Amino acid sequence: MAIEHDYFGVIDETASGGLAWNDTVELADQTVEVELRADDEQAVGEYALDAAAALIQALEGFDARARDALVAELSSRQSATSSYIDEHVDKLGESLLDLLVYNSGDIAIDVLRSLQLLTVAIQADQAGEDEVFATFDYSISPDETDAILTVSFDVRGDVVAVETQG
Repeated sequence: MAIEHDYFGVIDETASGGLAWNDTVELADQTVEVELRADDEQAVGEYALDAAAALIQALEGFDARARDALVAELSSRQSATSSYIDEHVDKLGESLLDLLVYNSGDIAIDVLRSLQLLTVAIQADQAGEDEVFATFDYSISPDETDAILTVSFDVRGDVVAVETQG
């Protein structure tokens, strides 16, 4: 059974009894894929759908919060953010400079400012305080690397984790 919501319209049911909805959203000069999923339709409440709609409508602000969280991680050499940057500096060398949208001379900050937001995935059945509600996947060069830097938010909009994948 599908669910209907003012913002999302009809959210389709998956074959396994969950929910799925997706769209593309313009953010600055890039297109971002937005996915709403739920493994268990029964666990999706109106509050979670309203929170998901609010997150999408305030995507620019959430993107800024995610990037602030990435910058905050730079103080730790062992952080996922520092590892991601180091990996790409080593892997791409001088060609990394061609990928930078900003070039202030601070390579770490320039990489973070130049990251592309690829996908926002919202897990609508994960609306508890200690659960990951939304993930933002970033890449410096999606055409050249599978490495993704993921920032996770809880339903309140607080950053709860930063991880690398790929």
